[in-house]
Amino acid sequence: MGLFGKKASVKAGEDRELIKQNAAAVDALIVLSEGNTSMTEQLTDMREQIKYLVPVEDGKVSDFDKKIKNLLGDMRIALVKGDGEDTKKTERIMQQIKLAVADRNAKL
Repeated sequence: MGLFGKKASVKAGEDRELIKQNAAAVDALIVLSEGNTSMTEQLTDMREQIKYLVPVEDGKVSDFDKKIKNLLGDMRIALVKGDGEDTKKTERIMQQIKLAVADRNAKL
């Protein structure tokens, strides 16, 4: 394995860690969404989709993982401020997360 193979391996490892962090963030969102069955179900499905994303060394694809991380942070804020209510904002953010995951998978 040459220098480029090692660098690619490091990038894939960093992406793997980011995917793991995103899945853990969804776990926290599930706790915050207690009492809202619809949102909890959507988040549970989303956790499974995120957990099984394939780590890559392509920077363009890993940018989607960073975008997903930011959207998960936005969702956390919306859930905390909304006290678990099903608001338009949380639904909009959920749609953005789904779109980001779909776009990421399309780039592979």
